[in-house]
Amino acid sequence: MDGHVATPQLAANPPVARSRPRVADLLRAGLYLGAIGFGGGLSVLANIQTYVVTRKRWLTDRELTNTVTVAQMLPGGASANSLAYIGLRFAGWRGALAAYVGFVLPGLACVLVLAWAYVRFGTRPDLATVLGGFNAAVVGIIASITLKMVRTSVSRLWQMGVAALALLFSAVGNAPPGEIVLVAIAAGLAVDLGTKRARLASVRRRRKSDQDPPVALPEEGEPLETSPKPPDPLSSPWPAAVFSVLAAARFTGVDADLLQMGLTFFRTGLGAYGGGFAIVPHLKSVIDTRGWLTDRQFADAVAIGKLTPGPVLLLATFIGYLRLRLVGGLVATASIFAAPFLLVVIAGSTLDRLRSRRFVRAGLRGLTPAVLGLMAAAAIALGDQLAGESEIGIAVAVALTLSRFPLNPALMLLIGGVARLSLRMVGL
Repeated sequence: MDGHVATPQLAANPPVARSRPRVADLLRAGLYLGAIGFGGGLSVLANIQTYVVTRKRWLTDRELTNTVTVAQMLPGGASANSLAYIGLRFAGWRGALAAYVGFVLPGLACVLVLAWAYVRFGTRPDLATVLGGFNAAVVGIIASITLKMVRTSVSRLWQMGVAALALLFSAVGNAPPGEIVLVAIAAGLAVDLGTKRARLASVRRRRKSDQDPPVALPEEGEPLETSPKPPDPLSSPWPAAVFSVLAAARFTGVDADLLQMGLTFFRTGLGAYGGGFAIVPHLKSVIDTRGWLTDRQFADAVAIGKLTPGPVLLLATFIGYLRLRLVGGLVATASIFAAPFLLVVIAGSTLDRLRSRRFVRAGLRGLTPAVLGLMAAAAIALGDQLAGESEIGIAVAVALTLSRFPLNPALMLLIGGVARLSLRMVGL
């Protein structure tokens, strides 16, 4: 009788089989996650966790945590970078490209449609009012993320100083995000590996392993952990391809404005640490210098980039479309995502092996407050475009709401637009 009972118990709990996705599977995963990826940040990472860990069993929770950590070491959105690195682990650069492109495509299609509608109908008063509400909500969203980062990610006095300097150089000095990030990482290395090494040298000699607290970047991510080393990617042809395309454009007389736009957004993608919001002040400064858009159009681009599914970096699609229509939108999109993707393919596996090293964690301690400063500068830059007390009130309300309740930011955008239209109808 006992043996009869034990047999079905064993049969009911077989070992869980790990599946290995093909390139087509990774493309489908990217498309699905991109289509439902509203809100950005933790909400998209939660969708990725549900899909690749719970449903497909491609990774364990711990492996996904390590993947997100590696993704945050590189510019671009953590969600897009994570999917690219998952594809890299299983199918080399082809898998990375499939997952990355799949994740971007749904949002790209939405932004192009909205950009077309904006060009055709964007001057109508009602639409301008709704977009004003979106802009106000975006300022509130950025402010809420910044407040959360202050509470959870910046605890040391020197980090507060780095955040303040990043805000100053970004908002006042118009310094590129990449330069700010490099200086901040250097500060983290100097403080954590210099001062602390001298003060705790005798203690470290007795330690067999590093016992420092874990580090995670703001907005999305988990503590650093260890995982099996992923396979090295296949040799990638993308660096040579990018240089070949640029050289061909130079010598075949491609439109100078289009080439300038591509190079501008490629450089912007290189400095996009902390996601799309962190690059807003620098990108706005560049666009103002070149006269591509008005201040209001740029604020609308940021709002639409957040409203649509997928990465906030899709604001580049909107900007490119307004400037040079469909070709401009496609070039801007490919350019801003090219640099993060190339870095994932080239450096992803190396960073995975190094992520638990002390010098990497020291650099991340400097990177975190720099992103905080860049986010605060973005809130200030967009806040300057708010029109009247109604939009300022919406921004404050959204910031306070998201600081207290874990709501989807995309929902708050819609509420902001409806609230602004309602206030206008009653004469406010």
